[in-house]
Amino acid sequence: MSADAAQIARYSAALERGLAAFRDARFEQAAEDLGAALAALPDQPEALSLLGLALVRTGRIDEGGRQLARAVEREPAQPGLRFNLAEGLIVAKRYERAIQELQHVVDAVPGHAAAWARIGDVEELRGDEGAAADAWAKAFGLDATPQTAFKLGHLALRCGRAAQAHDFAFTTLQRHPREPALYALLCESLAALRDWPALEAAAAGWQRALPDANQPWRERSRAAFEQGRLREAVEHYARFLAAGRHGADDLATFAGLALHALDFDAAEAALGAAEELEPGHPEVLAKRALLDTYHGRFEAAESGCLRVLERQPDHVPVLTILSRLRHGRLGEADVERLEALVAQPEAHLDRRIPAAFAIGHAHDAADDADRAFAAYARAHALALERDAQEGRRYSAAAEVRLVERLMELFPGPGPLPAPEPRVHGPRPIFVVGAPRSGTTLVESVLGAHSRVMACGERSTMQQMLRALMDADARGVVPTDADLVQWTRTYLADLPPLGGRDHFTDKHPLNLAAVGLIARLFPDAAIVLVRRDPVETCLSIWRQEFSKYWQFVHRLEDLGTFYGQHARLAAHWERTLPGRVIPVRYEEFAADFANAAPALVRAVGLDWEPACAQLRDSPNAIATFSAVDVRDPVSVRNRRAALYAKHLGPLVDALRANGVEPPAVH
Repeated sequence: MSADAAQIARYSAALERGLAAFRDARFEQAAEDLGAALAALPDQPEALSLLGLALVRTGRIDEGGRQLARAVEREPAQPGLRFNLAEGLIVAKRYERAIQELQHVVDAVPGHAAAWARIGDVEELRGDEGAAADAWAKAFGLDATPQTAFKLGHLALRCGRAAQAHDFAFTTLQRHPREPALYALLCESLAALRDWPALEAAAAGWQRALPDANQPWRERSRAAFEQGRLREAVEHYARFLAAGRHGADDLATFAGLALHALDFDAAEAALGAAEELEPGHPEVLAKRALLDTYHGRFEAAESGCLRVLERQPDHVPVLTILSRLRHGRLGEADVERLEALVAQPEAHLDRRIPAAFAIGHAHDAADDADRAFAAYARAHALALERDAQEGRRYSAAAEVRLVERLMELFPGPGPLPAPEPRVHGPRPIFVVGAPRSGTTLVESVLGAHSRVMACGERSTMQQMLRALMDADARGVVPTDADLVQWTRTYLADLPPLGGRDHFTDKHPLNLAAVGLIARLFPDAAIVLVRRDPVETCLSIWRQEFSKYWQFVHRLEDLGTFYGQHARLAAHWERTLPGRVIPVRYEEFAADFANAAPALVRAVGLDWEPACAQLRDSPNAIATFSAVDVRDPVSVRNRRAALYAKHLGPLVDALRANGVEPPAVH
């Protein structure tokens, strides 16, 4: 018997209400309305199918499945009904049957993009990523939706195909320029490719498209950090934290950035807030241990490390801190865990490299030079692999050209005129010299003075030097206005000095900037530290420096760097008479009681006994020497003899660059 007009009207109204409730995810109400529709006109396939989906969504899986199957029985050739049945089967985890129903759909309608996408989803659930990729690729070719691009991109990332993930995100963004998930995928793929300038540009594009988005600030922070702009990284991450909710993980990350930027107060505040949110959080404990190490709170630092290792025995950053605290000595179990990590090719290089260095330190602490040298060599090989991935390579020829050009730009002799108008501010004391030459000891003495803030290794002068050399490459001579602006920029980047009128900057690479320093800061003290060249270079080679220190990975490159460094140091002493204060590490440490007061007076300050009491200094020391420098001062030249048979390439390179090293026995 055919339905009358009243039945049809009741059916249509109830069906419309059911559809509206379904779209709003009010599935209980949808089931009630669709049931009313079927009461008016029983066995209608559309209503049966929708009712089945609504019941499945409310957890009544078996009952819903029966309704979905009845709908297909009524109209087996209708692809939409089979698609809905497949959805119910997926919820019921009957994946084989779901694939069969979806295959019916694409056999009937080969261009059914949604069905191909769901086949991909089911294949992923079944663990067949290859079949998932094939199905998603078909769906993407039919309809390049953000959802399918996102799935394909993340599968590509899991399989190590970051470039492919980038292409999915980039292509789809051209059609969907306001889709945040695609920007997130794009940034993730660029980070996997380690293309930091492109990541920075992508995050900025994300902000232009979606000005209220919070995530781009985190991506911009990561890009700035990876390019060595530490203060900027901290500022961007602070914007990320201020713009939305955050947890202990986020605060621990911010604390880590602040520690890299030597903003210890910001790190302390972030860690305190994180500890209130989640006491005992491993990453918070790890960052707290590092901060305690910098401040000389060694017992607290070691206790924090051990708490982390109880929960995560292979936590590489904590094992690295513990290695420092114990002067390299780690337990056999710790070394075995590190060895296992280094041997995993799938592990991230940023974890394998510090693990390899910690193994080297453990063997070095046992005076096993052969095993230590092999471990350090492996660490540097991994670092060179990372350099190749990220497009970095040390050029000895470029090092020579830089030194020659600096000597041409600042020929001297005599003091250089300061730019006009002068910029007035606190007086800087620059401690320059090769890394591991004793600059931390010298800065610690000066930083303990009541009028001096020890500011550690600040990167700002390196930015000024790059600006100078970039201008020179274009044939442009900086004007007085440029120099004044550089001076203001440098001073603006300083941390709060707490009323002190002097500060130190001990970035070792500032030796190249001494001519510029003398121009920008005519009243600056410049302390030049030297140490035995072989001991210095070996000590550099035995440490994990920032990845931007490209000369540290080969002994030959170290010899070139040190030789050109020595050449430039001699030039500054010759051309800036009275401005450069020479300090020989071996003599300074051997006669510390007399040498320390002489140094303080040489930079224009009165002697204070606190300058010799380094163990109790409240100042943070954020270098490899954070532990050693608080020990009683002594000359620590003993490693070169132990490693002598391995150092031939270094000695040859030193000689080739004009440095005759002392005999190593």
